[in-house]
Amino acid sequence: MTTPRTKTRNAGRRAGNMRRLPLLVALTAVIVAATAVIAYSVRAVKGHLPAASTGTPASWHETPGRTPAPAIITAPCLAKLADSLSAAAGAGRSTTANPTSPARYARVHTRSWAAQDTLVPSGTSSRSIVTDEMWQWRAADGSGRTVSTTGGTDRTVTDHPAGGIIAPLPEPAPTDPGAVATHLAVVQPPEMGPQWIIRAVADVHLTQHPSPATRIALLRVLATAEAVTCQRPTADRAGRAGIAVAVTHEQVRDTLIIDRAGWVIAHETTELDPPPGMNTRAPHLRSYVLVVDRSEEPTIDTTQATR
Repeated sequence: MTTPRTKTRNAGRRAGNMRRLPLLVALTAVIVAATAVIAYSVRAVKGHLPAASTGTPASWHETPGRTPAPAIITAPCLAKLADSLSAAAGAGRSTTANPTSPARYARVHTRSWAAQDTLVPSGTSSRSIVTDEMWQWRAADGSGRTVSTTGGTDRTVTDHPAGGIIAPLPEPAPTDPGAVATHLAVVQPPEMGPQWIIRAVADVHLTQHPSPATRIALLRVLATAEAVTCQRPTADRAGRAGIAVAVTHEQVRDTLIIDRAGWVIAHETTELDPPPGMNTRAPHLRSYVLVVDRSEEPTIDTTQATR
């Protein structure tokens, strides 16, 4: 027989159970979530799942659109020169400064020798070498003037508006090797072959006056570039001693001669074997560009170039 007191106790017990139900549901959810986390952690360890990316710094050995590769030194002679120049600069104080002024001109005086091939009646090709000379004044905005001669005659004077003399690096030029390499790959695409870096660095020195910091960055880019190797100590056609590095690709060798201050003083391209149909006694030279001298000038003075 159920008494009123018994009914009251049963009702209280049911009410207590109802109040504990939400707590049990919440506790069950916490247990399930914790179990899932533990299970995922176990799977991650067993499967060696990669951790979230923290961003891999790009080295100057990479080229745009490709996976960064470790910076392996291929030309230790340039790495040593870069370290020496960096130490001499004094803890980066001089190397971080990269001043430019639109009122000042980077003047570069070059002399070049280029192959000119001619088909002769015998059916073979004959090669002669044509000599050119050029003076170039370039402002930071790409404006300036060039004076050029061919064979000592046919002098041509050309004035260039802003942006008229295109340069590989923006101004002020970057001093980080990775940023330098990215800009160089635009003017000389790496897809053209490993000699791209030699030609791109030569382009910089033929159109701009890179600061000490940028010259050091260029040396580090070259020192870790694919196929660049150190050559025996040599001298340019003006008799100046320098460090030579080269890239050989498809029987063509590109060589840079760099002085102890990190300036490119000559760029040579030669063929290791004569091209098909070429007279075997023909010179193997394709081109040779000699930087005669360079200077910073406040105005354009063509007296030397036009006399």
